[in-house]
Amino acid sequence: MNSLNLDHFVTARVAFRRRLTGARAERLGKRIGGSEFDDHGMLVEVDDPPAPPLAFHMVYSDAKQQLSGRCITLRNLLHEVAEVRLTAYCHMRNALRTFVASRVVELTDLATGEVHEDGLAYFRQHPLLGHATADDLTNRSAELLAVQACRDEIIILSFVGASDGDFDEDEQNEILKHVLLSVDEQLNENEVRRRVQSWVPDERAFERALARICAGEGDAKALMRSMRRVIDADGEVDSEEVAFASEVQTRLIQAGRL
Repeated sequence: MNSLNLDHFVTARVAFRRRLTGARAERLGKRIGGSEFDDHGMLVEVDDPPAPPLAFHMVYSDAKQQLSGRCITLRNLLHEVAEVRLTAYCHMRNALRTFVASRVVELTDLATGEVHEDGLAYFRQHPLLGHATADDLTNRSAELLAVQACRDEIIILSFVGASDGDFDEDEQNEILKHVLLSVDEQLNENEVRRRVQSWVPDERAFERALARICAGEGDAKALMRSMRRVIDADGEVDSEEVAFASEVQTRLIQAGRL
């Protein structure tokens, strides 16, 4: 059995970040100043899901269209006619700041690593908004609900796929299949793929996800089946992948889930 250590997490996170950086450069096409998305952001305290997401890394465009990256902890949201205004603690400035949601060009949930590319759309449906009712929160797309339901499995499978430093398309396709097979209804495959590919979790997200599955959430047996497919997807079985798989299997067996 290969033991799991910090180096395995570092290698996987490099693969996540490389993919994110490439997509971001292509999409935004300009330099980001200030506090970029690096390891200092992981020091922000976050609550476990399913609590409302409050800690984020944000890429923000100012009035001069200059981009800056910063970590924030959300304090309040105010819905205006065609806008949402955020009050948040900015960890770069060490002070409360107000932001306009339409200028948030990228948002990373620090609890899960999920990346959102439309700040205004995201914050319009955030649970902190005063006008958000229970019906609003449940009236979401089937694709979003499926990804949320599989969030812990996605985090774990993503780490297995990226553990060798290369998170390739075949491995991502197996995670996509895991989500599609988790529900009986037909989902928009492209939308699910977009959401699955937007995760950049860290080791704390992995530990939280595995702990929740050990405690009884999710489908442990389906997770193990998908994990084997992710490992086999690139035609090679790497020691790094084995380390993650062994850790997950051992903890699930100890918890009585397998």
